[in-house]
Amino acid sequence: MKFKRRPATALVAMANSLSMGDPIPKGDLSRIIGAVVSDRAERAALLAAIRAANDPDCGLAVADLLTAFATEAAEAEAQARDADQVIGQWAQRLAAGALLASFGAAIAGTVTGGLAFGLILLSFSGFIFATASRIGGRVKMRHRAQERDSAETLARHVLEAGKLGADGK
Repeated sequence: MKFKRRPATALVAMANSLSMGDPIPKGDLSRIIGAVVSDRAERAALLAAIRAANDPDCGLAVADLLTAFATEAAEAEAQARDADQVIGQWAQRLAAGALLASFGAAIAGTVTGGLAFGLILLSFSGFIFATASRIGGRVKMRHRAQERDSAETLARHVLEAGKLGADGK
């Protein structure tokens, strides 16, 4: 993703704007927070920007935005986990049913020769699809979990950086 400025400084600017009551598009905010939590350099830049901010409440606003992002990521992760479980179970059941039906047709002699072989291969592709869908779902869930953990950790660090900045230490 390309941004006009660093995502970390953009997040601080957006937090300041929100604290003054200015509206911010939610999609832009989510993209910027996602860019900050997924990049180590941006996380460090965010902590530096919080320490350098003129507004002592800037850290609280940024921590609130990060916590809200983490909550949304946790909800999306839970929905993905539920969908993965349901889709995976039904895909496996359908694939097993198709495989049994193709074996039954081949054994009974209803379908013979190359057609029987093709039918059995087609039913095996159901197992491949079920496995691929489960793996893809797990990768997305792991990515969302990492974003959530990173946002929660970063929110704690932002609060700590705000405390240090207020004390002048």
